[in-house]
Amino acid sequence: MPIVDTKIELNKDLSLITSANGENSLSRTGQEDSHSLPGQARTSLDNAPLKEYLREALLAPNLDKIAPYLWLAFTPDHAHISPLHFQAARGRSIIVTEEVYLHLVWYYDRIFIKPLPAYLLSSAFWEYIEKTDIEVWQAAAGFMRTYAYLIKFEIDFRKAQSAELGIIPTDDKVPITYERFAAFIAPFAELDDDRVKPRYHYGEMRLTRLNWFARFLLGKLTYHHIHAQWNEYLGRFLAPFLTVFILLSTALNAMQVELAVQSAPKGFRNWDTFSQMCRWVSIIILVLVLVISTLLIFLVLFMFIHDQIFAQKVLHQKRSKVKKSKAGLKSGVV
Repeated sequence: MPIVDTKIELNKDLSLITSANGENSLSRTGQEDSHSLPGQARTSLDNAPLKEYLREALLAPNLDKIAPYLWLAFTPDHAHISPLHFQAARGRSIIVTEEVYLHLVWYYDRIFIKPLPAYLLSSAFWEYIEKTDIEVWQAAAGFMRTYAYLIKFEIDFRKAQSAELGIIPTDDKVPITYERFAAFIAPFAELDDDRVKPRYHYGEMRLTRLNWFARFLLGKLTYHHIHAQWNEYLGRFLAPFLTVFILLSTALNAMQVELAVQSAPKGFRNWDTFSQMCRWVSIIILVLVLVISTLLIFLVLFMFIHDQIFAQKVLHQKRSKVKKSKAGLKSGVV
């Protein structure tokens, strides 16, 4: 049974055709001169090119491949998605992209979001992919489920349909209202994780962490190369190394001062006082370097352990089918 209720479908441009030999295909309703996918004028409705396009447009194989390990760095909950209006409150600008592997991936002050294709609003399309490619169905269903969290309030819907973003299609003949969209998206919000592709067991994901996963699990230098200049790319790596270098240099300089004090001439009162002052200053600096280094290491370990405990708690709730409270996602890895 298709997931989309035909009574509330938002796009009726497609119809499902089943041939005598049982082969399923799509056609445009009432548009004999058009043989392309709604919203994708360069994509034919012929089965072979259509199937190829849908797999490229909706599947994220690299994320599905490493999904079993993503709980180490990300909150393992598909609802970990901030609504559109709240992205600005988190200091992020929205970057619209057609690349599904970047959907809900964020990088410092920006987040990538794939627009909602018009064909995903058609009941006939859902029947078609359910019968022809179950992997595409699972990916499309997971993708639609993300919009149940991105568009939670009317302010999100208006923002999504604005000229600035335009990530939800518009229909001049039968306008898509927030009420109609909410009714359409409701069944997707009820989907369990076992009905969608593994990528959609997670919500928002940080690009910097995905880049590390790509190096170890995908054999790639980066998951997505975002820097056009080498100096910007290397700058991200140099910062932590410079911090360690400064701490070590400070410690070495303090030790050199201590060695110099030990070899200084004795017997001169003023010189002895100055030597003692240098000795104590060098000891204090060494202690400060040790304390700062310990605090930094402890902070990183605390954050890592805290996030792993939180991730395990979420995984336990999912396995035991315990309903999570909204307050439960205020903490943990983002």
